[in-house]
Amino acid sequence: MDKILTQEEIDALLSNVSRPDEMDMNLLEGANRFHVYDFKHPDRISKEQIRSLRTIHENFARLSATYLSTFLRTMVDVNLLSIDQVTYSEYTLSLSVPSSIYVLQADGLSGKIILEISPILLLFMVDRLLGGPGETQLEPREITLIEQNVVKSIINRLIEMLNEVWGQVVDFRGSLHSFETDPQFVQIARSSETIVIIFFEVKVKGFVYTMNVGIPYFSLEPILPKLSNQAVIGTTRRKGDEDRTMLRHTLQATRVPVVAQLAKARLTVREFLNFRRDDVIQLPQRVDAELPLLVGGKVKFVAVPGNAGRKKAVRILRVVSPLEEIFHQ
Repeated sequence: MDKILTQEEIDALLSNVSRPDEMDMNLLEGANRFHVYDFKHPDRISKEQIRSLRTIHENFARLSATYLSTFLRTMVDVNLLSIDQVTYSEYTLSLSVPSSIYVLQADGLSGKIILEISPILLLFMVDRLLGGPGETQLEPREITLIEQNVVKSIINRLIEMLNEVWGQVVDFRGSLHSFETDPQFVQIARSSETIVIIFFEVKVKGFVYTMNVGIPYFSLEPILPKLSNQAVIGTTRRKGDEDRTMLRHTLQATRVPVVAQLAKARLTVREFLNFRRDDVIQLPQRVDAELPLLVGGKVKFVAVPGNAGRKKAVRILRVVSPLEEIFHQ
């Protein structure tokens, strides 16, 4: 007959068995140490470098929105939506036919990059540039050669703005290489090569159009160490300091008219018409009175007249107060 366990032996066995809730917690803690990794779509650019790319292209979105609003004479908003890493084949398959694909040659990067703009947005630009109201509800179609030449100045200006914002990191020097309407004829990378896509939305008259920039990974790889927040922010600050220095030097070299107003008087039209030679105009100003000194047409100083060698001169006494400046207007 089997031996019957005592109560002490039963308690000892139960104490060696983990409780169900403790086992679940251990499993959850182990699961949190693992991350899902997609070997088909690897993230080859770090999050910090993605943030730097976002900073660069947010500046591009802001500049392009200001330029398009001014040039097209209507309100245009450009917003950066996302930055994705996909294979080149997936990117080309996602593009519609017909498309409007501008291939750019960037001397500062190895290889070529893509600037893809919605054909409807280009047709809207053509209509506005030719004096039309700007139709937004259009069917997408291929852009003709004449229409390409009409919007070429806008595309070149967008490329210049890309050069400007990328100048914070690398000497970009992008230029227009070619234009295609079918994605199958654009081959800037191997089908399996990773390409970084920066997606923008362009809002015009309540309608939203797409625009994106595609940069192959092998083009970015040599400059990835420069794509850090510290490097981009530091370069931006240096560029800002250079701009302020240039602005200060430009302002310092700017010439402004400085006029010492000796006196002024009011005359009637009859008195003016009756003027004859040797007539004397009596002025209300005393000879030793202070004179207003005008800079750019506005009173800024108070001075007294005098001589400097053989030339007439004025000596500045003080800066006028805001109230005096209003009185002299």
